[in-house]
Amino acid sequence: MTLEHQQLDLDSLSPDLRAALENRWPNIGSALDTRAEATPDVTGWMYPDDHDEWQELSWKEFRDRTHTVAAGLLSLGIEPRSVVAISANTSIRWVLADFAVNCIGAVTCALYPNTHEDDTQFIITDSGASTLIVESQRLLEKMLHIPAVAQDINHVIVLNGDLSGDVAADERVVTWQTLIAHGEQFQAQYPSRVRELIDATTRDDLATIIYTSGTTGRPKGVELTHDNWIYEGTSWGANDTLYPTDVHYIWLPLTHAFGKAMLLVDIYTGCVTALDGRVPKIVENMAKVRPTLMCGVPRIFEKVRAGTDNAVKPGTPKAALLKHAMKIADKSFPYRSQGKPMPPVLAAEYKLFDKLAYSTIRNLLGGRLRFLVSGSARLDPDVQKWFFNIGIKLVEGYGVTETSAVTTYNRPQEFRFGTVGRLAPGTSAKVSDEGELLLRGGGVMRQYHNDPELTAQMIKDGWFHTGDVGTIDDEGYVRITDRIKDVMKSSNGKFISPAAVEGALTSSSAAISQAVAVGEGRKFVSALIALDPEWVEQWTKLNGFDVDYSEALTLPELRSTLREEVQQANKRLSRWEQVKRFAFLPEEMTPENGTATPTAKVKRRLVMEKYSDIIDKLYAGAELWGPANPTYL
Repeated sequence: MTLEHQQLDLDSLSPDLRAALENRWPNIGSALDTRAEATPDVTGWMYPDDHDEWQELSWKEFRDRTHTVAAGLLSLGIEPRSVVAISANTSIRWVLADFAVNCIGAVTCALYPNTHEDDTQFIITDSGASTLIVESQRLLEKMLHIPAVAQDINHVIVLNGDLSGDVAADERVVTWQTLIAHGEQFQAQYPSRVRELIDATTRDDLATIIYTSGTTGRPKGVELTHDNWIYEGTSWGANDTLYPTDVHYIWLPLTHAFGKAMLLVDIYTGCVTALDGRVPKIVENMAKVRPTLMCGVPRIFEKVRAGTDNAVKPGTPKAALLKHAMKIADKSFPYRSQGKPMPPVLAAEYKLFDKLAYSTIRNLLGGRLRFLVSGSARLDPDVQKWFFNIGIKLVEGYGVTETSAVTTYNRPQEFRFGTVGRLAPGTSAKVSDEGELLLRGGGVMRQYHNDPELTAQMIKDGWFHTGDVGTIDDEGYVRITDRIKDVMKSSNGKFISPAAVEGALTSSSAAISQAVAVGEGRKFVSALIALDPEWVEQWTKLNGFDVDYSEALTLPELRSTLREEVQQANKRLSRWEQVKRFAFLPEEMTPENGTATPTAKVKRRLVMEKYSDIIDKLYAGAELWGPANPTYL
C-alpha cells in the first residue's frame, strides 16, 4: 500500500518517464534478473582482487553469484524479514551480500565499521539483527565485547581472510568461502527456493534500515523499502543521465543511502560499476579504471583541488604556469558557463593552457570523465567553478537518508551553478512559511524504526519535513541554504548562516580542512579551525621547519599565513558574517573522536560543547573592546 507521503506525481512527466515509473520492478531481486536477462554477457561490475588487479563480472555472473550467496544465507537459517547487519567497507562482496539479503526477503541493517561502540550496541538491539557480516576477523574481534554482538547475534560472516584463534573456534562464525560452499550445496538441494522468495517479495517490503547518526542524539533507524530503491533507480535511470557505455566509479560507503541509490541507477542503465571503498586509492584507481562518472562528498573534491594547488613548489616555473593557467580559466568562466563564445585571444589562450595544464589534471583522473556528482553536504561554489575551469562538470545533488539520498540532481546537460538541481521525476516539493523544504514521493522512507513519535514529527499532512532551508525557482531548480536549527542570530539581530561562513573558509584555503562558525547571541562571528595535516606537513617542509603537527600550530609564521587566508575568506562574506577571531583545533573532526558523523559531517553542537573553553577565550573581553580583523587566539 502506497503511503500518502510516497505518492508519485506523474501528470507532468513525459510518456516515457511515466511508463517507466508505472512499470517499475516489484523488488530488487527482479531488478537483477531483468538486467541479467537483457545483457547477460556484458560487463556490469569491476573490482580489485586481493592483489589489486581489477577483475570483471558480467551481469549474469553477478546475478548468479548473488543467488549463491542468498542460498548460503538460507542454509544458515536466515529467513525472510530477518535483519542482517553489515559492517564493512565498500567492496564487491558488500554488494553481493546486500543484494542477496534482499533476494530472500530479509533486511539489511547498514552499520559503519567505525561506528562508536555505544551506537553499535543500540543499533543491533533496536534493529533486532540476528546475523552480522563483518569485513575481517580484526574488526570482529573489536566488536565481540559489545554485549549485543556477544549475546544477540546468531551468525557471523567474515568477508575477507581466514579465521584463527578463538574466532575460528566460535561456531557462529563462517568465512565468505564457507558461505559460498554452503550456498552451492543448498542450491543443489533446493534449486528454486531463492526464486520463490524473490517472487514473494513486494514493493512495500522492508529492504534496508540505515541508522543516521545525525548531529545530536541517538541514531535514528530509517526504514527504506524495496520500492524506495527501485524508485531511485528508475526515476534517475530513465531520466537520460547515465548510459550503458558509462563506467561509474564508486568509493562511497554503501552504508550510506547515496551509494546504494546509485547502484540501482547503474542496474537500470546497464553501465559498468567499478567498486573500491579505499579512499586513499581514489586517484590511483581512477587512472586505472578511467571512469566517466564518479559521485562523492564535497571534501573529496576539495582535497583534489588542494592537492593540485599544492603539487608544485611556490616560486618555481611550474607554479607560475599553473597560476597563470587558472587566471585564464577564471577569465573564460563567464563565457563557458553560459555557453557563449570567448573572444578570439582568450579562446586561444584557454586552448593553449588546456593542453599544458588542464588536460594534465584531467588525465590524473582517468581522462574520460563526463561529469562528477557531489552530494551529502553543501558544495562550495568556488570548488565547483575550479573543476569547470579545468574542463570537468562537477554537478550537485541533494537528498537525505530519509528520502533515499537522491532527491534532486543536476543533469550534466542542464545543470545550473549554485543549485542542487531539479526534483527526481515523480517527486513533489514545496516550501513552508518558515522556509523549510517539504517533500513527497517514491524516495521518502516508510517510517523511523520503532519510533512512531519521531515519524509523526517529521511526516505531517503527507509531507516529509527535511529541516533544510530551501527555495525552488520558476524552472524547478532547488537551492539549499542551511539547516533550520543551525541558523545563528547575532546580538545585533543579524541572521547568519554557519554553512556560508564555514564554506568560505574551507574553499578559500587549502590549509583549512574543517571549520565551525560560532556566534549565536554574540556581537561577532568566530571560528574553530581544523587544519589539513597533509598541508601542514608540506608547509613545514617548504618553509624549513622540522616540527610535528602540534608544534606547527604554535608557529607565528603559520598563524600569519592563516590570518591572511581568513581575510581572503572574509572578502566573500557580508560584514556581519565575517570572522573576527579564530582558533586552531588540536586535530581534525572525525567519527573516531566523536566530532563528525561517519559521512564526515561535523557535529557542530558537540564540537562547541567539547571546545567550549576555547570559545570562551575567543570572546573573553573582545566583545567589550572590539575585535581585530581577524585575530588568532
